[in-house]
Amino acid sequence: VCSCLTRAKPSNNMHPLVRDLYKRAITVGRDYPHPEGIEYVRRKWKEALRNPENCKLIEGDSSPEVANVNERIIRKAVGRGRYVIREMEGTIQLKKYRTMRRRYGEGVDADGEASRIGQSLRDFVK
Repeated sequence: VCSCLTRAKPSNNMHPLVRDLYKRAITVGRDYPHPEGIEYVRRKWKEALRNPENCKLIEGDSSPEVANVNERIIRKAVGRGRYVIREMEGTIQLKKYRTMRRRYGEGVDADGEASRIGQSLRDFVK
């Protein structure tokens, strides 16, 4: 994901794109199919955001060129994070689909339905 907690200049503020990414992850993570639920998602995303291996910014020089490079690095890392969120959404949808399928069965029993309709028609004609 992204460890771009700070902007190019040294400060303790989280970059707005990273903050938005974290909020999206928490929102999507409410339905994540894991025994620990939202706490698992929150813990994993915090670990990923704080891991410096996920987003290596250029330190030191505060020139506009370095700031632009750091901004591109942050945006690229946020893009990877958005991909992870889409994958989480896919996992959640699959879990919901499987639950619905398990709950309501495989579908309509075509042979059984045809025999019931045929029996109803025979009863109606009599």
